[in-house]
Amino acid sequence: MERENPDQIAGRCIGIVGGMGPEAGVALSSKVIAETDSSSDSGHLPQILFSFPSLTPDRTAFITGEIKNNPGYIIADLIERLERAGATIAAIACNSAHAPQIFDLARRLMAEKGLKIELLHIIDETAHYLKERWPDISKVGILSTTGTYVTRLYDRLNSHEIETIWLSPKHQERLHSLIYHQDRGIKARAGRLGEEHREQLVQFMEIVAKKGAEAIVLGCTELPLAFGGEKMKGIPVVDPATATARALIRHISPEKLKKRV
Repeated sequence: MERENPDQIAGRCIGIVGGMGPEAGVALSSKVIAETDSSSDSGHLPQILFSFPSLTPDRTAFITGEIKNNPGYIIADLIERLERAGATIAAIACNSAHAPQIFDLARRLMAEKGLKIELLHIIDETAHYLKERWPDISKVGILSTTGTYVTRLYDRLNSHEIETIWLSPKHQERLHSLIYHQDRGIKARAGRLGEEHREQLVQFMEIVAKKGAEAIVLGCTELPLAFGGEKMKGIPVVDPATATARALIRHISPEKLKKRV
């Protein structure tokens, strides 16, 4: 029986930097599978997921000055390992890792190492996804970690003529606690999220909806795990990981991308 030559997959392998948190990386990998048009195992695209949670400093803790270790160093190292393993395009399964002080460092280190792997930007891919699916939407609510909140990462959407609506500082503090609380938070309950997490998240979604949001971006890769839906009271709920998964597929094998209505 003839075996496939490993060289045949060169030029079409997806890499995922996971571990931030671990479930978010797995979720991005799963979304690549879910958004791929295939009727068999062999029709799916090759992926490599690297998840080193214990080595990756917390992004929000770095952004807010609680720790000094820049996560960009380990992210660049993992991307280098992904390239060595055969990945040709990569994405980071974490929104706050795209803060300029982290993401720009990782990109600079990649350039210094001479890496050829392409690295997508989750906020840019979310913008493209929004314009593709809901071209008439002009105001979106952003729910995120405090790291993404203080750096206003999703204001990057403004250049695409999309206004961003954020929570008040008080409500943001409560949302961050929902994500990070050491006993009851989404991160602490990874793999064991319950209805109480969804109910609390919906409360924040309703707040930005009342402020005029026509769609809601769940700008922390773990928030979609708690919500698990595509609409909240008729309002589109946007998962940046889905947008990124579709972009990864489009870059590797556009004919495999599932059609979205």
